[in-house]
Amino acid sequence: MIKIVQEKEAKFITHAGSFHADEVMATALLEILYDEILLARVGEVQDAREDAFIYDVGLGSYDHHKEDKARRENGIAYSSVGLIWRDYGKEVLKKMGIEDNLEDYFLDIDEQLIMPIDALDNGEGERAPMTITSVISLNNPFWNAKKTSDEAFLESVAFAHTVFCGYVDYLTTVYQNHELDWDEGYEWLDQVLKKLVLNVANKANCFIYNEEGNALDMWDEYGEDVLTYYQCPAEHAHQGVHNVRKMFIDPLSYERPEYEGITSFPIEQIAIILDHHQGEAMLEKIFDRCIESEASRLCGNDYVEQCIDLAQDHIVVLKKFAPWKGTLLKSESPKANDVYLVVFPSQRGGWNYQGIPLSPASFDTRITVPEEWCGKRDQELAELTGIKGARFIHPNGFIGGTDSFEATIALARAIIAYTESQKK
Repeated sequence: MIKIVQEKEAKFITHAGSFHADEVMATALLEILYDEILLARVGEVQDAREDAFIYDVGLGSYDHHKEDKARRENGIAYSSVGLIWRDYGKEVLKKMGIEDNLEDYFLDIDEQLIMPIDALDNGEGERAPMTITSVISLNNPFWNAKKTSDEAFLESVAFAHTVFCGYVDYLTTVYQNHELDWDEGYEWLDQVLKKLVLNVANKANCFIYNEEGNALDMWDEYGEDVLTYYQCPAEHAHQGVHNVRKMFIDPLSYERPEYEGITSFPIEQIAIILDHHQGEAMLEKIFDRCIESEASRLCGNDYVEQCIDLAQDHIVVLKKFAPWKGTLLKSESPKANDVYLVVFPSQRGGWNYQGIPLSPASFDTRITVPEEWCGKRDQELAELTGIKGARFIHPNGFIGGTDSFEATIALARAIIAYTESQKK
């Protein structure tokens, strides 16, 4: 059981704001190990108990946001979940009753579940739709959502718990020489996808006159009506149909492409290895989330476009955060290609800048940040940049933040000036 508490009461502490697969899966592992988790999610560690277990924040033993990252023998850097799995993974498995083949379980889970999360969180992997990492990211509250970040975080931990325990159960069957019929599993998946599309079509009161075909056919037929039912602006519904298909239905309907780098574990395989009821329920929630996410994003399109048109000095300012990457990268505004970064309020307080990616899946951005600034925090960063209130710059430089809007604008302008100087 996990209970969100104030920092001074917490026995476990991680960061507030947008959550990621690393601290979400780490929290699921800690819940298995310790049963009861009194957890605080904070912007900065300030009032922690001496015995608090602190991870993914605070620059302690289980925070990877520092220059000298701990790495595996293969060179992949650990994130918070990898560090916790390295030190506590076998204890977690023992708590679950695993005794035989303990080392095999430990190594297999690290390779298949944990290391890919580490790689992606550290910018060393390849992003792909409908994986553990992408689904957890999708669970963050929408810009116009009523759900709090803490509520969404707890839901994501429950999801990660299901994924982890399901994979452990699958390994147990493997070690007992019971083969999983993957062909049968994918046949079941095809039927579930079609059922999910027809269910949302019924929910949206679509007139269903033809149930022949697969999930792709059904979605193409009823998707616009479904998106409109989910409050998507009618003029954007066609775009939403395409994006939900790309986000959810396509990755689960076709054989996945080969990735050169590490990517996270596919959701369809997790669904197949769970029992059918549990797997279908999980996919239903994810599908609904994809539709809600796209409807919310498209509702924010006009707002982001207005902000792009108001851009000055290569900077877009979002006074209220809204999903901006897809809109900006596809925008036909004459200013869109001239923007280097976006400034927006941070969920942890203060304001952040974020560089514009070169493409939707790229870790590379349009900005170049001085190497000596990357990975620095607080007073050291303030001294290096000359900007009071500077909080952090990610080791890869693509995102950073300060205590105030004015300071973040100053930091953004300094980065843009440096970027321009490197082009000469």
